[in-house]
Amino acid sequence: MQYQVTDQEKHLAKNPHHIFNFNVIVTHLAISQASLEMGHGNPYYFILVPLISSMVIAYLYFHQKVVAEKGSWFVSAHWTLAWRRGRNLLISYLIAIVVIGISAILGDIVGGGMMMNDFSESDSSTSIIEKIGTFFSALVVFFTVLYNFLQTGISVYDAGKGIIDSKIERFCPRDMTSNSEVPEDSNNVGTPN
Repeated sequence: MQYQVTDQEKHLAKNPHHIFNFNVIVTHLAISQASLEMGHGNPYYFILVPLISSMVIAYLYFHQKVVAEKGSWFVSAHWTLAWRRGRNLLISYLIAIVVIGISAILGDIVGGGMMMNDFSESDSSTSIIEKIGTFFSALVVFFTVLYNFLQTGISVYDAGKGIIDSKIERFCPRDMTSNSEVPEDSNNVGTPN
């Protein structure tokens, strides 16, 4: 749905999506690489990724509350949308942590001959069940990050056009002061100049 918005509102509505995507790029690319180097291949240093990302997502949540009180409905709706995508990412982190925890416990119980070299300097090995659990966890987070990153890129474009899906009203209700909708026939699509 398209709404009547000012240029300033369009600019402000893009900010939460930029913050979300910056968070994804920095934490999942740069910090994950740094954690591998700091831990010399130890996967438990990856806990830095969800910790730092969760702090940024918490900022999206708390700032969304502030914008809802002081900002326009359109800007508030985009902050709510960015927070909901961050919430999806938090859920994927939780799933990953649970799967890694279960696979670590199973790996300790089964252990034995089902070990795999860590390819680290200390020549240590890890249960293959833990390796598979870690891989599955990374896959869950990867697809969640990819999907939300792409959707957020689309939201940046939509914010610049004054567009947001009307389903957001379930989470950010409209009131009398909300931005008014632009009628569909006023888009002037296909009309000559």
